[in-house]
Amino acid sequence: MIATLAAILARQSRRERVLIAVLVLAVLPLAAAFLIGAPLLDRRAAARAERTEAEVTRAWYVARLPDIAALPPVGAPAGTPGIAPVGLGGIEARLIESGFRDAVVQLANAQGDRVALSLEGVAFEGLMPWLEAIEASAGYRVLALQITRAEEPGLVNADLQLEPRP
Repeated sequence: MIATLAAILARQSRRERVLIAVLVLAVLPLAAAFLIGAPLLDRRAAARAERTEAEVTRAWYVARLPDIAALPPVGAPAGTPGIAPVGLGGIEARLIESGFRDAVVQLANAQGDRVALSLEGVAFEGLMPWLEAIEASAGYRVLALQITRAEEPGLVNADLQLEPRP
């Protein structure tokens, strides 16, 4: 093989042999560098960027560990524990305080300990805080809620079921 290569080079002119030497000594290593080395360098830069991103994410997570530790355990009941349901009388008192008593169409015990409540023509912006207060301080949570638009602008009709918080 080397003898064949030497014979081929011997037949070439001096100028052609110099060009072949330049090709072998300069162009082939450059081609190898660009075809093999450049992709390796790109992968290395991408890996460094991913590592930096992972370190930033880890630092964010470590900073949130106290918040995560303060969360209730999985499966724990949501809401404020220890509040006994106030019953129909307590719900009615809260309706009177909020000015919704005249809008009550139905307030009754439903299946189990649930309470069915229907309101007609109440202000939407007053209903939502009232529901929050029921969940926060009356010992109930909203199980089902259906809100429909009333005839007057800004007023809604609401059908809801409340159930005692566990």
